[in-house]
Amino acid sequence: MNISDFIMGNSYFENLDFEEVERRFDLSVIEELPDNHFNRAIAKLLNMYLLGNPYISFRVVETLNDLEKFGVYETWIRLLRERDDMENSLLNLLHLKRPVSLNCFVNGFIS
Repeated sequence: MNISDFIMGNSYFENLDFEEVERRFDLSVIEELPDNHFNRAIAKLLNMYLLGNPYISFRVVETLNDLEKFGVYETWIRLLRERDDMENSLLNLLHLKRPVSLNCFVNGFIS
């Protein structure tokens, strides 16, 4: 996929200067992505996540089949260069996936 196609229409990426994009994302991964609807959706979901809507992004991904979910998460992991971005995305995913009983424990409902 062309880098400008990946960035176009995704406000988070559009608001970064190119040096910031290069620093935070692995551009070779973008260039390796086939330019198709699924990979454009991956870019949109990552854009939504980075704009501060992780819950919505992860909920949309969770509606996909297992192979598609794997493709989204693998692409995000390969794209993110910065440790903080990677940690935040993985922690958000873990929080989304934790069992309800653990949610109660974490929220102090179980002593």
